[in-house]
Amino acid sequence: EDPMRVKLTYLASRQLAEPLRLALSIGGVAFEDEIVSYADVLRLRADGRLPFGQVPTLEVDGVTYAQTAALVRLVGRLSGLYPDEHAPRIDAVEAALADVRIALRPQWYGSVLGRDPVTSAQLVALTAEQKDAVRTALNDKVVPARFAQLEKMLAGGDEEPFFCGAAMTICDLSMYNMVIGLLEGWYCEGIEATVLAECPKLIRLAKRVHHHDRVRAWNAQHGYGTPDALQE
Repeated sequence: EDPMRVKLTYLASRQLAEPLRLALSIGGVAFEDEIVSYADVLRLRADGRLPFGQVPTLEVDGVTYAQTAALVRLVGRLSGLYPDEHAPRIDAVEAALADVRIALRPQWYGSVLGRDPVTSAQLVALTAEQKDAVRTALNDKVVPARFAQLEKMLAGGDEEPFFCGAAMTICDLSMYNMVIGLLEGWYCEGIEATVLAECPKLIRLAKRVHHHDRVRAWNAQHGYGTPDALQE
């Protein structure tokens, strides 16, 4: 039987696709990591090769799948990191992280409605004053409140550091990616690491993921470092 052919397509960044890359690596699933530019995205969109006009996409044996939430479940199943018994809890964490990303959109794009789905131009651009207000609200209220809710879901001790207890699942990879991105400043410019100041359990989770053998190998291969908060 021929091996499964898997290709992940995303930008040269870690925001949305990195949990998928890590899951495939942990699960031992061979995949092509296709890096595209914004110009490539416009071309792929015009050619009808992006089902919803966006990346990431995942191609499995010639069939293209899209939308981050769907890809998380698909990759989770392929990698063994989306067990049925924990699916509702994994979905809840992923939905909470999606809420954070939705709240971050004005900060990411500098506009109320993100980007035009056809041209990628800003939609309803924010003024400088509005940008300051958005950044302040996100840092002082929105993100810390969401993280406090996620922190409460980590009820276990050191032997059960993950959202589903002792076993790491794909939602832990999504949380880790957001945490390390905020600690290192690349997840969303203007959002400070102080949003994690009251979240020791989220930091503990991120540290456990970061030092997983296959995550460590992936990070070393790509030249990614370790922020002070995640040092052993």
